[in-house]
Amino acid sequence: MRQIITLTTDFGESYYVGAMKGAILNICPQVCIVDITHQITPHNILEASFFLRCFYSYYPSQTIHLVVVDPEVGSERRGIIVSAGRQTFIGPDNGVFSLVYSQKEVDKVICIDAKQNFGLPVTPTFHGRDIFGPVAAWLAKGRPMESFGEKIEDYIVKPLLSIQKVGENLLEGTVIHVDKFGNVITSFSPEDVSNVLGQTGTPKFFINGEEVSQQYQFYAEAKPGEVFFLIGSSGYYEIAAYGENASAILGVDCGEKIALELSEFQDN
Repeated sequence: MRQIITLTTDFGESYYVGAMKGAILNICPQVCIVDITHQITPHNILEASFFLRCFYSYYPSQTIHLVVVDPEVGSERRGIIVSAGRQTFIGPDNGVFSLVYSQKEVDKVICIDAKQNFGLPVTPTFHGRDIFGPVAAWLAKGRPMESFGEKIEDYIVKPLLSIQKVGENLLEGTVIHVDKFGNVITSFSPEDVSNVLGQTGTPKFFINGEEVSQQYQFYAEAKPGEVFFLIGSSGYYEIAAYGENASAILGVDCGEKIALELSEFQDN
């Protein structure tokens, strides 16, 4: 089977993607490159981490996932290779792999510092092309992880999807993504709500001064334009409006605070 490299970046429509692919294919022309997205909101580590969490487990074992959302490019931040869940992840050590760490046991993390694996010259502003792309290509070609640097234990883990208990049956979280349909994905999963509050019940949401309390299983159950919530394909609660843009209706964007309250609850 051909080795697979997936690409997730905030590069948008620019030459950056083509240049990075060229650096990969110049080293490993037989590799299969899969574009996940290059439309991550610029510098949004949370959004990139969420996207990665939603897709990586569907790929064959030993797939290489290259993620370049790197607001600190050129600084002293490290580049890393992560082995977890029989998959490999490459990118900056800025917390972008935090949701992988929370899901899978980490086998090892390597700090990338063996310059013989880099493209030359290395520019201070394009490590996707000059470092991460070539490293992914050499890995795809069979070089062992240990040849790229030393094993580390102090890699950065961020509580990207943290939710906070602010009342007996009240939680505060954030909007972690607004998709192209205007669906508002929250940082709440049913499992996390149950674990943090120690109880289950009927949730309702408060966001931007609005209450959303109607739940459905799928979009077409709602009336046209009705704002409701459901458990989305990502496993997290999302707020939607059938046939409409819930984000626009509510005036909500990624990163905004959202509250969840349980009613008619019972202890676990």
